[in-house]
Amino acid sequence: MRIPRQIVIVVALMLAGGLVWFILKRGESQKSGHITVGIGTFSEAIDYGPVYVARHFGWFEDALKAVGVTQEVQYVELGSFDEIQTGFAQSKLHAFFSAEAPAIKLRSENQNIRVVEVGCTLQQEVLVRTELNITSIAQLRGKSIAVAEGTSSHYGLLKILSMAGLSARDVKLRPGFPGDVKPLFESGAVDAWAVWPPFVEEQVIAKRGHTLPGGDAKIQSVMSLPMSLIEQRPEIAQALVSAIQKAKKWMAANPDEAQSTVAKSLKLPSEVVRLAWPKHNWSATLTEDVLADMDEKSQFLSRQGVVRNGIVNIRKELVDSRYVGR
Repeated sequence: MRIPRQIVIVVALMLAGGLVWFILKRGESQKSGHITVGIGTFSEAIDYGPVYVARHFGWFEDALKAVGVTQEVQYVELGSFDEIQTGFAQSKLHAFFSAEAPAIKLRSENQNIRVVEVGCTLQQEVLVRTELNITSIAQLRGKSIAVAEGTSSHYGLLKILSMAGLSARDVKLRPGFPGDVKPLFESGAVDAWAVWPPFVEEQVIAKRGHTLPGGDAKIQSVMSLPMSLIEQRPEIAQALVSAIQKAKKWMAANPDEAQSTVAKSLKLPSEVVRLAWPKHNWSATLTEDVLADMDEKSQFLSRQGVVRNGIVNIRKELVDSRYVGR
C-alpha cells in the first residue's frame, strides 16, 4: 500500500522537529548545569587536606550551585594512570589532585591539563629503622633505601643524598610504592624509606623508625584541571578553584578542627595527622620558587625515562596562573 506523499512530508517534518527539540533541550540542559562533576585524588594523602575540608563542608557543591551547576559532585580515588587517563578522556574528571610528578607525566603523554593551584608544599623526609642507630644521611652509605621510582620522593631522596655527599651508587635503592614497602620496612627488609605522610608518622609513633635531619627537598601537592574545562566552562573551573582556596584559608584559621576533619576523612588516628601537620605549608601557591622546583622535577623525570616525549616546559605547557590571587 502506498502512503500518500502529504503524510510522508508531515511525518518527516515531525521527526525533524523532534530532533531539533532534542538538540536544543540537550544544549539547554548542559548550559543550565546538568552535568556530573568529578573530583579525583591520586590515592589518599594528608596533603589533600583542602579537598577533604571542602568536601566535608560541601563547598564544591556551593560554589558550583552559585554558577548554575546543580548536579551532584562525584568524588573518586584513583590508583593508576590508566584510571586517570580514562577519567579525563571520558570527561568524568574535572579536577585532579596529586603531587607534581604525576601531573608532569600526564602532560608529557599529551593529556591537556593545567596545574592551577597548589594544595600545599611539604617536606620530603627519610625514615630509618630505629634499631640501626643511624642519625645522619651520611650514615646511609651502603644501606638499602626504599622509594617509589619516578615520584617526587625519588627526586627528593637523590637531592638529599647529594647534599650529604652521596649518590644513588652509594646506597641500595629498593623501588616500591608505600603499600608494598610498608611490610618490608616493618620486617627489617629495608633499612630506610623515603616517603610522605602519613607513612612516616605511623612508623615514628609506633617507634619503629625516626626521621633523619638534613636536606631541603619539597613535594608540591597540586590541583590540575583539563584545558577543555578552563576554556569551555570557565565558571566551573573558577568555582572548583575557589572552593580549594576557601578551604586553605579556613584551615589556616582553624588548624585543630582542620586536623580533625582530615583525620576522619582518611580514617587515621588524630595523633598521626597532628604530627604530620606542621610539615605542610597550606598557604603555598604558584610562586617562582614552586615553579622552579617543578622545572627541576620535570628534567629529572625526563632523565629517568618516566616521561618519554621530552621535557615538559612547566611555565608554557603545564601551569596556568590565572587563578592565583583571586
